[in-house]
Parts: sequence; structure tokens; C-alpha cells
Amino acid sequence: MKLYSQVSVLLGAVLAFSTALMSAETIQLGSYQTGGPNLGNNNTAVSYIGSPSTTYALNPGTVWAPAGANSVWVSNNPGSGPGGSVVLPAGTYSYTTTFNTVAGNTYTGSIWLLADDTANVLFNGQSLNTFVGLGSDNKCADTGPNCTTPTLVILPSSFFVAGVNTLEFDLTQTIASAGLDFYGSATGTSPIPEPGTLFLLGTGLIGSAGLLMRRFQGFNQN
Repeated sequence: MKLYSQVSVLLGAVLAFSTALMSAETIQLGSYQTGGPNLGNNNTAVSYIGSPSTTYALNPGTVWAPAGANSVWVSNNPGSGPGGSVVLPAGTYSYTTTFNTVAGNTYTGSIWLLADDTANVLFNGQSLNTFVGLGSDNKCADTGPNCTTPTLVILPSSFFVAGVNTLEFDLTQTIASAGLDFYGSATGTSPIPEPGTLFLLGTGLIGSAGLLMRRFQGFNQN
């Protein structure tokens, strides 16, 4: 019975080791307001870079596209959404959020972005896209991202840092409503050991399992 338990434990270790090599970490990202539920996201609530830093959830109505998965439209003023009573002065309005990564892992990611009027996204201080040419403003902006069609923004692997990562959204405001919505994810994978190391470990585990099995068979024959 003791030998049988040893075999079971060893084979279990082999399976656990194989699974660990294939495991990946998923970081869910999405916009949500100060004090609001994080909707399952792994990032902090969106904060306005200004005073006060509080953000509010907005109703997109029928003017903006609905908020994406696990996210809500946000702004530094609860009345700045479609049909609201507040018209923010023209200018740039910046928002930020953070999330954490594990040292040693390799990350890739992307987010879908909606903005009124348009936005420049910075990831750990590095610009990912720049939309500065506002036109007739018929649909929030004549260049993406806008408030009706999400724009895909890639988070390059080389921009990730170990620990705290920061996303910043600089919104350009011209007239009428103003708001931000984003949603997406980042995936982290552990470094894979060198083939030689894997071979030695794998053959060692298999050899040990074989030895225990032979001992177990001899035990039964006796």
C-alpha cells in the first residue's frame, strides 16, 4: 500500500508539473467609477487627473455605443453624458488606472476604447496612439476612437513592467458631451525552462516512476 501511494504521488507530481508549464494568468481590464464595483476587473477605478480626482458612471443613452464588457462609461462630471446639463470647456481631460503584473512573466494585451471626443492612450508613460485631428465632430470625432465604434489599442509586450502598470487616457474635448469607456485584458505566461532542463527533469520523473512501479510489482509477487 505504501509503494502504491508513492507511485500515485509521483505521477500526480508529473501531471501537476505539466499543467504548471501550460498555465497562463489573465488580467481583466475595464473602466469603472470611483467607489463603484470593479465588475470583476483587476485594475483600479478610473481616476481623474485633477482636483477632485473622483469619477462618475455615465448613461450612454442612444448617442454613445453601450459600454463594453465589464465596464461603464466614466467622466469627472456626472452631468457630462448625453442629455446631461453640463458642457465641459474645450481642452484635454486626463484619466488614469493601474493594474499589477508578476515579475518574470511575459505579458501581451489589448483594450477596446470608446471616447468622446477622442483620446491619446499612454501605457507606462509611452504613447500608444495619437488622435489630434478633430473634424466636424458629427460622431464625437472624425478619427477614432469615437463614441459609436470601439477602437482596438494594443498593449505591447515591451511596455509592460513588473509590478504596477499605468494606463492614461488624455481626452480631447470640443463641444457637448464628454466621457470614456475601455475594456479588454492582458495575459501573462511564465518563462518556459530550457529544453535540456525539461528533458532532464522529465526523464528523472519518469525513471523514478518506473522504479517505483517495478518495486510495487515485486511487492505484489512476494
